Amino acid sequence: MFAELLTVDRTEPIHELLSSYPHKPFGWALNEDSEGLVEYLRSQIARDIESGGMVKTYYLGGKVVGLCATCPDSWATQELRRRAHRVTQLMALGKTEAQLLIKTLLLNESLRDLRGASCLVADIPYSDLTSINALERTGFVATQTSLVMARDLESAEADTTADAGYEVSTVGDDEFDRVLRQAGMEIPDGFLGWDSGLPQGTVARIHNDWLRSYAHEKNLRVASDHGRPVGLLAERVRTDTTPTLGFSVGAIDLVATVAEYRNNGVAGHLVMNTLRSFKAEGVRLAEMKVHSAFTPAAAALGANGFTTVGSTVTMTNWRH
Repeated sequence: MFAELLTVDRTEPIHELLSSYPHKPFGWALNEDSEGLVEYLRSQIARDIESGGMVKTYYLGGKVVGLCATCPDSWATQELRRRAHRVTQLMALGKTEAQLLIKTLLLNESLRDLRGASCLVADIPYSDLTSINALERTGFVATQTSLVMARDLESAEADTTADAGYEVSTVGDDEFDRVLRQAGMEIPDGFLGWDSGLPQGTVARIHNDWLRSYAHEKNLRVASDHGRPVGLLAERVRTDTTPTLGFSVGAIDLVATVAEYRNNGVAGHLVMNTLRSFKAEGVRLAEMKVHSAFTPAAAALGANGFTTVGSTVTMTNWRH
């Protein structure tokens, strides 16, 4: 039986589903059975509902055995000029065949409610095969793969990385156009998942707007060599984990170097500069999804104490 979940609290019969979900965010950092991880999942579902999203559930025997959450993506909607949504949660109980069936049914039910032209995006753990298969059955295609790399800043030893000699500064709105023009770096098509297969001019505009949003929040760093911009890093501090997990997460969303400066310590210098800032703000964990288009970044992260903690696949469904 299908039902739409309108509120999420501890009395609803979804605890077993959330507790049994084997791909909990930050499970690598905490005990997989931690109640905090369950509460974090619950808080994310509640946030989806509050933002105008839908949460479809599948009931069997008086308990929730499957759940699919979608929410609007306002920024992507603005950039694409069509409705954009994200599949934020997809889970089910039971054996592999049962999970695949339930997830496919829930996705179809959710898609029926999202009428008209739209773009849907899902970031799925690479090991969650039933979710990947269910998404493929309902019209999603893989557009990006990523390694998830992380570092615990609380237990990290003092940094001994030598200064590479580059000057690092924060890029603001007034400097953004100049820095981007002088750096001459391009983000590859498909970097955001839903930016694949679009006209070149549209992709360039989207990437420019994406980076500008970081500059607007003072979250874009540039490494310069004698005044020339040679590397960029986009960051943000996530505080949505703090109420349930007890710590904030520093996310590095992009680190890129101009071609002729690669393998010269630019990315590593930017990363270490950012980690010092994270630590000063009380951030415990630093995390980055290294997209397949930016695999050289993995080496810079590994040299600065990051380890691979997972992998994801981004899947997109264009509905016309």
